[in-house]
Amino acid sequence: MDHLTVGEVARELGAYPKDITNLFYIRELDDRKCPIVGGRRMIPKDYIPVVSMVLRRRGCKVNDGQTGGAR
Repeated sequence: MDHLTVGEVARELGAYPKDITNLFYIRELDDRKCPIVGGRRMIPKDYIPVVSMVLRRRGCKVNDGQTGGAR
């Protein structure tokens, strides 16, 4: 699978799904690169580092896939 849902990315990064979703609404993340399909936002795996970087810049802690979430 080349795409993940917001929830899957949030689990991988140890972030809150709401924080990621909000980044799309405030235009910090590119919604053209991450379309909504069947009611779910699909995030390409190669876009996860961008999501992580933006979360960090906004003051959210992320663990980048390491065990034990960083919430």
